[in-house]
Amino acid sequence: MKKFVLAGTFLTHYMLSLFQKFADMPDLDCKFIATIPFSETMLKWGVPDTNQLPFVVRAYESKESESLAHRLIDEADYVAASGIPVNFISSRLKLGRLTFMHSERFFKGPLWKDAVRYLKYNIFHGGRSQGRDKKSKFYLLSTGAFAAWDYRICGLFKDKAYKWGYLPELKKYDNVYGLISNKKKYKILWAGRYIDWKHPEIAVMLAKNLSDMGIEFTMKIAGGGELKDILSGMINAYGLNDFVDINTSAGLTPEQIRKEMEESQIFLFTSDRGEGWGAVLNEAMNSGCAVVAGEKIGAVPYLLKHGKNGLIFRDKDVKDLTEKVLSLLRKPEMIPVLGRNAYETIANEWNPEVAAKRLIKLSEALIESDEPVSLWKDGPGSIAPII
Repeated sequence: MKKFVLAGTFLTHYMLSLFQKFADMPDLDCKFIATIPFSETMLKWGVPDTNQLPFVVRAYESKESESLAHRLIDEADYVAASGIPVNFISSRLKLGRLTFMHSERFFKGPLWKDAVRYLKYNIFHGGRSQGRDKKSKFYLLSTGAFAAWDYRICGLFKDKAYKWGYLPELKKYDNVYGLISNKKKYKILWAGRYIDWKHPEIAVMLAKNLSDMGIEFTMKIAGGGELKDILSGMINAYGLNDFVDINTSAGLTPEQIRKEMEESQIFLFTSDRGEGWGAVLNEAMNSGCAVVAGEKIGAVPYLLKHGKNGLIFRDKDVKDLTEKVLSLLRKPEMIPVLGRNAYETIANEWNPEVAAKRLIKLSEALIESDEPVSLWKDGPGSIAPII
């Protein structure tokens, strides 16, 4: 029986959906290694502590658990690691055993912080000669379209990066056409944490523009966070209370957010380059929303094709966002088309089942090959271009 280890800081519900697909495979013994306790913030949001599941090795609990984690990683046939200390995989890399590093971009700005990160990765991570050696068995799972470039400019994983992402559970609908046709007319949704780099204020400014033009719409801003009072103040100051409903509690559960998506025709994704991936995009597309998303978000170049399964606007450009949303509200027949195509993108390709099968197939091919291989033209496991 082959052995597979997925290792990360803690087991998020996004990683759990992927892990379960590996665990469902016959003749594959699977373990998850967590290196830190589960997020207190997520616990407050009502997300269950998945680190307590029986297949999770909690390396942080004791020396014995840490030793077990090291042994499982060293002995596994396939390993995918995300955000863990390098010492967990160092001996495996020295042995030349196949290992994937699952990582978002790390140059997220501002410039001085990016410079610090550059020095860190060159001085402390530059010693990973396996990342520089084309013939080594160390590869990057580029979580978002910009990770491959960030590592490339540090001299790592040249021609050794594959497309990857966070992959929430795929929700299948018996009648996706019915789901889309029953959405609330002209309802726009923004969902996420109310923090600076997610730019929820852009949604409020969009609402003001639409209101000033006399456009028919309603907007829901769902989430919670430090900017809630500022957002509420903007809504009041702009006189948008009849158009915009904002959640000001601690936040909504993943199930509540998904229900809002299923009711909404248009989903706004306004983050800047600080959004390494953005799994909310997967969920909105899976829910049949017509997505309008910023160009610098990590998931956007991988998941969205402008005009086919969503619309892409210029980074933090409220005018361009307004024009994109107006194009949908003035031609509402385009909304269900984009929504159906978005759903198909997730249902047919960017989902945990497809990704898990591809990663095992890719792993087997890379073990047999002395060089990187290309098995698919697009989707998870395909070659990650430099963007």
